[in-house]
Amino acid sequence: MINKLFDALNRAKSIALIAHISPDADALCSMVLLKNFLVKALKKRVDIFAECDEIAENYHAILGDNKINKEIKNYHTAIILDCPNLPRVGKYGEIFERAKQKIVIDHHDTTQFSADVKIVKHVSSTCEILYDILKKFNYKFTNADYGMVYAGIITDTNNLSVGAMTKNTFKIISECFPHIDQQAIYDNFFSFNSMRNMKLLSRAIENIVTFMHGRIIITHITHEEAKRNKAGDNDYVGIINRLATISGNKLVCFSYPKGNGYYVSMRAKRGYDCSQIALSHGGGGHKGASAYLSNESLQKIEQDILQEFTEQIQNTKQQIKQKVF
Repeated sequence: MINKLFDALNRAKSIALIAHISPDADALCSMVLLKNFLVKALKKRVDIFAECDEIAENYHAILGDNKINKEIKNYHTAIILDCPNLPRVGKYGEIFERAKQKIVIDHHDTTQFSADVKIVKHVSSTCEILYDILKKFNYKFTNADYGMVYAGIITDTNNLSVGAMTKNTFKIISECFPHIDQQAIYDNFFSFNSMRNMKLLSRAIENIVTFMHGRIIITHITHEEAKRNKAGDNDYVGIINRLATISGNKLVCFSYPKGNGYYVSMRAKRGYDCSQIALSHGGGGHKGASAYLSNESLQKIEQDILQEFTEQIQNTKQQIKQKVF
């Protein structure tokens, strides 16, 4: 498959790299990393696309001089990165559908795509997949490239606490370490909390409702609350991960305004799976972290989530016991 990918990239006359709506760090790092390789090593013309209202300030370091394009036009080759299905790409899915060559590179186990080349591995992040691919292409990584790989891995695993990590994940991290400023990268993504973000977190905590003795946690921010706090998309970053640290929970859901609807973000502890719930609503992700967009009312969203979470816990007969040491 790697050889097939390399042949496809060599044939490409123009390339569009496309990530999911409201791209996270792994999606952006993947696009920039792959663009660096395509431009430097293969001398290709490359544009990047992701549907979003704004990019979080701490993501500006990823993009650097790169611009997220907005014009929908034809490309010989379109590559979707870090996205499980076409609806999650949003309006730029049109570019993918028009392209003569279609390529998908993703780490989600809910990926649903038809493509000429499809590389899907259930690992920590899309950056981990790209790192292995580019090494096989004998790409000479810059310090910035190593930083992209490291940032993609630690953000998508919430600082190595969730996700499909293997010995290879930590091997890659060890290879990145000599080339990066680890503390600066950590601070950029995990110590970047605005006062507005903290106020929204406080409000989300106040709105919490628990079920099944705290194993299910469901909360939200309403459109009215978002408007009152002048909240933008980036002000919700990290809230779901903080909620997932509440003791005793197995499944957590946090819904917040996105356009006229809601972005429904979920986390699941080991032994549980929120990805199939997201998939059934047109979203995706992996077992421990998934999300979807909904135009339903907040009440309907939370009723559905409660039912699906409850059924999953009831159907999980074996309790997962975590051995600390």
